[in-house]
Amino acid sequence: MITERARKRDFDGIKNIFELSFTEEYARREVDIVRRIEKIAAVYPLVKTLSLFPNPYQNLFTVHVARIPQEEGGSAIAGMAQMSPRNAKKTRWHVDNIAVHPDFRGQGIARQLLDDVFAYYIARNAERFTLEVDTLNTGAIQLYEKLGFRRYSTLYYHKMSARTLGGFHDLNEVSVPPGFRLRHRGDDQGLLNLYEQSIPQHIRSVEDRSIADFQRGLLDEGTRWLKKSLKRSEALHWVVEDRQRNCLVASLEISAQLRQLPHVIQMTVNPGYSDLAETLLRFALHQLAQIRINPVLIGSYECQRAKRDAVKTVGFKKLTADFLMVKESLERIMIPTHNEETTEGFSRA
Repeated sequence: MITERARKRDFDGIKNIFELSFTEEYARREVDIVRRIEKIAAVYPLVKTLSLFPNPYQNLFTVHVARIPQEEGGSAIAGMAQMSPRNAKKTRWHVDNIAVHPDFRGQGIARQLLDDVFAYYIARNAERFTLEVDTLNTGAIQLYEKLGFRRYSTLYYHKMSARTLGGFHDLNEVSVPPGFRLRHRGDDQGLLNLYEQSIPQHIRSVEDRSIADFQRGLLDEGTRWLKKSLKRSEALHWVVEDRQRNCLVASLEISAQLRQLPHVIQMTVNPGYSDLAETLLRFALHQLAQIRINPVLIGSYECQRAKRDAVKTVGFKKLTADFLMVKESLERIMIPTHNEETTEGFSRA
């Protein structure tokens, strides 16, 4: 077996594995994954060029394939692993998708493929690897544990139907909290501080974020402008500032799809201000309903109880629950053995 970065000629094999392994999973998120891969294949020369220098699309489709030589000559794509960096320093790489073709299962290919991929990124200064796995997928969980992964949290995905979103279109009144405003360039440090006050330390240790993860450069701004100009998506970002404390206490970001894909909401609220969660969600849903009536997705960590309660109250339904698992390459991260429901945020009082 040979593991290497995918080439243009591999797209048919990759698409076949995606279709066999992920069609149902992505369909629950209203995403046609096969169609998405076909679009990437159609512009592969551009994708390849963008992968050569830092930009928002540098790792749009970073895939490694497992090749098995065939007796009649040539090779077959037996498995694939899609990876992406999840922090600006690229010390953390995430396994977005891993699958083996049904004809080659039971031969240890997934394990060898991941071992090879991890070695590839460790040689490029990766310190840890993460992945998400459905809490009910015991077979996959056992495989990842054998590979050295440990659970460090649970991530819940929630979905609102387009019909439910439509009910937010004509709200008579949409309130916003004091200090609510659009995010601006000077908020980078404030957003990092908000993150550190809102997310438990054991999760932050894994994610290894820095101020660079909260900065938006000219390429990011240009990408947002281009997507809006092409009527593909529109991104909006607001914050809530406590002016007495001179700090940010909440962040609300929406990615509004102008075509068929689901909208996405990202929201972080300091636990000392948890009562803001429902107000901010209702505002976001009203804004999305004005743009286009599509399904909406949002995620929450197990520690974000107030966020999960607000998500349920406004009409989201739980889509999946995934264990977040981590494998360290350089250091051991202390991970609680219980569900951590407290954070380091300060009280408003």
